[in-house]
Amino acid sequence: MAHGITETDGMMYTGEAPWHRLGTKVEGAATAEEAIVAAGLDWNVVSKSVYTRNIAGGFEEVPNKIAVVREDTGLVLGVFGDGYQIAQNRGCFGMMNQVTMTDEAVYHTAGSIHGGKRIWMLVKLAEDIKVIPGDTIQPYILLTNSHDGSSALRIVLTPIRVVCANTLTVALSSREGTGFYGKHTRNLLTRAGEARELLGIARAYFDQFAQQVDELVNTQMTAFEVERYLQELYEFKENKTYAEQDHRVRTAYEGTLEQLNHPTNTIGGMSGTKWAAYNAVTRYIDHERPVRLTGAGFQADDKRLDNSWFGAGVQTRQKAYNLLVR
Repeated sequence: MAHGITETDGMMYTGEAPWHRLGTKVEGAATAEEAIVAAGLDWNVVSKSVYTRNIAGGFEEVPNKIAVVREDTGLVLGVFGDGYQIAQNRGCFGMMNQVTMTDEAVYHTAGSIHGGKRIWMLVKLAEDIKVIPGDTIQPYILLTNSHDGSSALRIVLTPIRVVCANTLTVALSSREGTGFYGKHTRNLLTRAGEARELLGIARAYFDQFAQQVDELVNTQMTAFEVERYLQELYEFKENKTYAEQDHRVRTAYEGTLEQLNHPTNTIGGMSGTKWAAYNAVTRYIDHERPVRLTGAGFQADDKRLDNSWFGAGVQTRQKAYNLLVR
């Protein structure tokens, strides 16, 4: 199918349907067991030996290599060195249970893409951030893990702007990250205890984030300042005319300028502020950035979200934020 979600994948959600309008809706707050079953994540991966055919037509085991295989479908998800540490889906939910066992967080979305090569779960925290009338940010904790080696196990703090579903995830300083990162090595599971500290980290993060957003809301920018900001963000070449800039840079620049007048960036008197400029960038990344679909296995919205959470959109969003709060 055209989505990154294949017939061997699943997804669950509570509340409104997510970006691709697929998945099983769970009414009310989902338990870990309800979430993992509804999301189709109640399967294991196993390691198997890797073999190669020799010149005699037989098979020889490849030393120091393992294949990670989805047990229920037999799909080979990746091939790794024998030091690779598997993190099972239920183990990932176990980490997040340290958060959801309180009354301060609930499972919101969970699922997999590409036959189980990448899985995620999104947990919503209780207290929203009120920016201005009509503009609310909901705080989430996002866990992602790959079974194909494309990324480490990550737990990151993820603010999402409700009015436009923009992802706002940023590190608030060069010394401070937004969560937990664990490579698939032998100490991965022993670091799972760090997840128990997430609620305290999340409170501090979102308090600081709310203060910085308030400063962005209350700081005006001239049209010229916005143009210079976006030119720096998209790395315009100083020694080239506008027509000589890379066409992809010009597309991003013009597309972001158009988002300044989007209704979600003019509510509550926010026009002309740093907050409007930043949200023009995040809206462009999440909803308007051109994507190539040939051979990708994604619909446009799916691929933009994959880019926003895992790809170049992460770095662009961070740079856009840093330029405004420096």
